[in-house]
Formats: sequence, C-alpha cells, structure tokens
Amino acid sequence: IRLWDRKTGQQINLLEGHSDRVTAVAMDDTMVVSASWENKIRVWDRKTGEQINFLEGHSSAVSAVTMDDATIVSGSRDNTIRLWDRKTGQQINLLEGHSDRVTAVAMDDTMVVSASWENKIRVWDRKTGEQINFLEGHSSAVSAVTMDDATIVSGSRDNTIRLWDRK
Repeated sequence: IRLWDRKTGQQINLLEGHSDRVTAVAMDDTMVVSASWENKIRVWDRKTGEQINFLEGHSSAVSAVTMDDATIVSGSRDNTIRLWDRKTGQQINLLEGHSDRVTAVAMDDTMVVSASWENKIRVWDRKTGEQINFLEGHSSAVSAVTMDDATIVSGSRDNTIRLWDRK
C-alpha cells in the first residue's frame, strides 16, 4: 500500500505486510485500514507506517472496508459483514443475510449499508445488527455503495447508478 502526497505526487510511505492482493483501503488522519484476499484486515499507523493490528474472522477474501472514529466495518466474499472495535480490534457484530459475496460497505451513526453480487443492497441497524431494509432494482451485481443523511447511492455492473431515499 502506498501513501502519496496529493500536492507533490511523491510517495510518502509504503505499508508492507499483506501476503495477497489488497482489495480495499480506508483512512483518516491517524490510521489506514486495508483489506485483502488473505481474509484479514490490517490496521496501520498512518504516520509511521507500522502495522498496529490485524483483524481476523472472515473465512474468505475481504473485499470492502470503511471506518469512523469508533468502528471498522468489513465486507467479504464469505457473504458477511463484520463490525470491529477500532481501538481493541475485537469483533463487535456479525451481519449475515447476503446470499452472495459482499462488494461494498458504508456506514453512519445509525446504519450500515452493504452491497453484493446478489444484485441487492441491504440496510442494517448499526447498534443491533438487524437487517432493517433491502433495496432491489439492479439487474446485476452491486459493486459500490455510499450514503449521506438523505440518500443511499449504489453502482452496479448493470451500468446504472441508483439513488435511494433513506426514509
């Protein structure tokens, strides 16, 4: 994993440790989180480049990660989403319901949203882990998802982007 200075275009750090292809990354001011085909999530100190934790629990390649100040969320080809305590690395919750690999995840203070090859987006209560909705409309695998306070946006291999009202 390479970190780049966006003003100069120069590499500022190299994070080494994965033994298989890296599939997703997320970062904030202090931390970089990376997912890979080795079924693990690695957590790195952004300034030093040191690996500070690795999260194990998925039984297949991890394909998606996101994080906030308290939680790391990962999605995997094992059809699950896992929530991890950012400080301790302990698994907080396991979200099960997808019938095919998870390709993207997003979260806010109240919910987790996940996309998968089953052509659906699932919406989960972040606190309880219960599925509270699923969104159908894509005719092929959903490969990207993001959200804001009012809208969930999904992108699919069916060449469409859909906007969903969160209410």
